[in-house]
Amino acid sequence: MRGPSSSHCAAALRIGRMARDLMGGQIDEVRIQLDPHGSLATTHTSQGSDMGLFGGLLGWDATDERLAESAEWLKRAGITASIEIVDIGASHPNTYRLRLKNTTGTHRLTALSTGGG
Repeated sequence: MRGPSSSHCAAALRIGRMARDLMGGQIDEVRIQLDPHGSLATTHTSQGSDMGLFGGLLGWDATDERLAESAEWLKRAGITASIEIVDIGASHPNTYRLRLKNTTGTHRLTALSTGGG
């Protein structure tokens, strides 16, 4: 698992894979909301949470060597991603709220990252 925070990256990857499974493996758009009062609002990029989440959305494993470039690969796959820092009333500091779309529908997912090790 890639760092700098393998727990942030690994947990985010698992969340991304669950989201991918929820969408039947086909994602066109994902909106990611992070609470400004949680830790992810300021660390999602630096600690590898974005990298892991994007890799999971692509269906990758935690050992995939492309993880560091997952944002670029997400674009290549035709998946539009946006990250918003917005008060979602999260009770846990590592809360992700996702809205996922594809040609057949929209799903929402709220996930708590409690570590990935």
